[in-house]
Amino acid sequence: MSPTLEDLAFVEQRLNLTIKPEQRNDYLALITATDNAAKAVMDMPDFTPPVDYRRFPRTDIYIPANENNPRRGWACKATVKGAPEGLLKGKTICLKDNICLAGVPCQFGTDVVKDFIPEVDATVVSRILENGGTILGKATCENMSHGAASFTSPNGPVQNPYADGFSTGGSSSGCGTLIGKGEVDMGMGGDQGGSVRIPAAFCGVVGLKATIGLVPYTGVLSSERSLDHVGPMATTVKDAALLLQAVAGYDGLDDRQLGAPSYENLPSYIPASRDLSGLRIGILKEGFTGIHMSPEVEQVVRSAIAKFKDLGAEIKEVSVPAHSQGGSLMHVINKMGSHQTRQGRAVGARGLYVNGFLEKLLPWEQSKWDEVHSFVQGTSVSGEYAFQHYPTVYGRAMNIMRRVKADYDKALSEVDVLVMPTVPFVARRHVEPDAGPLACVKKCAGIVENTATFNATGHPALALPVGFGSPAKEDILAPEDEAIRLPISMQIVGRMWEDAMCIKVAAAWEDTWNWKTGQRKI
Repeated sequence: MSPTLEDLAFVEQRLNLTIKPEQRNDYLALITATDNAAKAVMDMPDFTPPVDYRRFPRTDIYIPANENNPRRGWACKATVKGAPEGLLKGKTICLKDNICLAGVPCQFGTDVVKDFIPEVDATVVSRILENGGTILGKATCENMSHGAASFTSPNGPVQNPYADGFSTGGSSSGCGTLIGKGEVDMGMGGDQGGSVRIPAAFCGVVGLKATIGLVPYTGVLSSERSLDHVGPMATTVKDAALLLQAVAGYDGLDDRQLGAPSYENLPSYIPASRDLSGLRIGILKEGFTGIHMSPEVEQVVRSAIAKFKDLGAEIKEVSVPAHSQGGSLMHVINKMGSHQTRQGRAVGARGLYVNGFLEKLLPWEQSKWDEVHSFVQGTSVSGEYAFQHYPTVYGRAMNIMRRVKADYDKALSEVDVLVMPTVPFVARRHVEPDAGPLACVKKCAGIVENTATFNATGHPALALPVGFGSPAKEDILAPEDEAIRLPISMQIVGRMWEDAMCIKVAAAWEDTWNWKTGQRKI
């Protein structure tokens, strides 16, 4: 059907516009031309990069039963064997379930869309397979990849590998527990505010949010494109570096990759030496001063930092007051940007759009809202409110973040890396199944205060396990809970494009110290 005057009236209402009566037919003709152009585009075949199913067949695809998936880490099992040789030969890998693996269901942590099967491989998938890795399936992610908890997926709460009933963090929750329990060697997570590093911190594994654009986001479902990252997670720093080496580099599609090295001419990210002689380690003062900082976490991380002296490094405290402003800035950017994306309003990007998911998702209606977690509803309610009442606040937040980035850059001109706790507390217990929106948010309060800002500034940030701590008092429900020990993580932040430095520092610590016992290895 062609547009009608009723369609024009609806547009007027949305725009708060009244068209002059004598011009209504003119504007009707204009939107008819737009309608014709849109129909012509919809009749054209979409562009999707080809998938080599013959070389890399997808087999044994199934949704595991709960009894075979006790920690709810798997969203879907599949086997895709990579090339016979390569950097990742012999390595098993899981993919966060917002990463497209052609021919394999992608749940995206929600029941709103139940039958989305991508027709494209994400660039990171193609590179994993080209480098000899074996993909074993899709790891559970939180509801529409939103939230730093691990209780929002329709699969049920994802359980911490060190204690049932406790969070793995999010939104790469499944990757955290699968790697932490040794079901896979490594995984590709996604990070818009800490979603690689927080699960790594809670599950005792290594997680790297690389410099913005170093790892292509092509073929990954988005939340807020200015914050979008995918990054490696693994049991060791060296394995995380190996996976980064396999997937990093410009792919010719993702315009977030301005400044990224070419895939064919990557520097080496594989750590070669544990000697840190002359290196300057900067303790970020504000990384320890948040109101949610656990004294035990602070003590364990400061003790871990002190061990860098044994490796020849110089340690000094540095201050970036703007670090404490990151919460409000990231709240605005993430809520408003994610809301627009989920409404299908992401524009201005030169890249590969994963249209198949949005075609199934849109338009929103009550039955769909009923299927998403309150984290997703809350973001849209908050985002729409902000656009109505503060129409320029998103742009202001983005502009201010440039100043924040400059402040970190200044600090990093005086030291080689910044260090702080990844998360200010250990994993919390899951909320009750019937918890309301505010209770869910309170359970996660403070969880991103040291991680989120680096998504907007783009600096590389690595989470490294360095010890254990006890649950919070309110999470100890029985005498046996007193014996629970949960991982504590240190975050290492580097200069733009100096991901190798973060890896070098982390590998030197890991090679020298056993994080589980606190004892020196050599």
